[in-house]
Amino acid sequence: MTTVGRSASHDTNGSTLILPDRGPLDPTQVARTLRVWVTRNPIKGALLAGFVATHIATMTGFWLPGIGLPQLNWPIANGNVVLPHASPTVKFIVGEVFMHGIDGVVFTLIFAIVWFPLMSPLVGHRVTPAANMAKAVIFGLALGTLALGFITPYVYAPHTGAGLFSTGYGWKTVVAVYLWHAVFGLNLGLIYNPMSLRVAADGRLEEAGTGLPVGTLASNGAV
Repeated sequence: MTTVGRSASHDTNGSTLILPDRGPLDPTQVARTLRVWVTRNPIKGALLAGFVATHIATMTGFWLPGIGLPQLNWPIANGNVVLPHASPTVKFIVGEVFMHGIDGVVFTLIFAIVWFPLMSPLVGHRVTPAANMAKAVIFGLALGTLALGFITPYVYAPHTGAGLFSTGYGWKTVVAVYLWHAVFGLNLGLIYNPMSLRVAADGRLEEAGTGLPVGTLASNGAV
C-alpha cells in the first residue's frame, strides 16, 4: 500500500511515498504521486477513474444545451429502459445509481484490464502520459460509436427513426454523443495514467529507464 507524507526522506523500498516539505505542493508533484498510486494499485485506480470520469461526463451531458447541442440525460434514458412507467425522479435515481453510474465503472475496469494492454501496439509500447491519454480517448470514442450505433437506436429509443448511427436525430446529436464520450475519455486518461515499471535484481519495483524505486522522482520533485 502506498502512503503519502511530507518529509525530505524516502522509503527505499518504494512502499511509502514521501513528498518533500517545501510548502505548497507543486501540481506536477501531485500528478506524479497519483501516477505512482495508480501504478501500484491499478484496480483501485480504475475504480476511481471510472467514478470521476463518469460523473464529470454525466454533468457535461446536462450542460450541452449551453453550446447549442441537445442535452444527454443518460440516467433518465437508462431508468426508462427498466421502469418506463415510473416518475422522472425514480427513473433518474434508478438509472444513475444502479445502471449508468455502475456501467461507467465497469467499462473502466474493462479498459484497464483488457483495452489498455491491447492498444499498446497501436499507440506505442511505452507507458507515457500521452500514450495513456490516447488509449483512454480512443476507448471513449469507441463507446460513443457503440452508443450511436446500437444502444441509442435499439435500446433507449427503438422505432423512433434513429437511422444509421443515430443520424436520423440530426448531426448535433451525433456530435453531442461523441463529445460526451471524449470528455469521459479525457478524464479517464488524466486519472488512469500508470507509469512503466520493471523488477530490479533485488526484487524492488523501479521506474523503467531510471533505475529508481517507484516514487523517488516524485519525492525529489522531479517530473
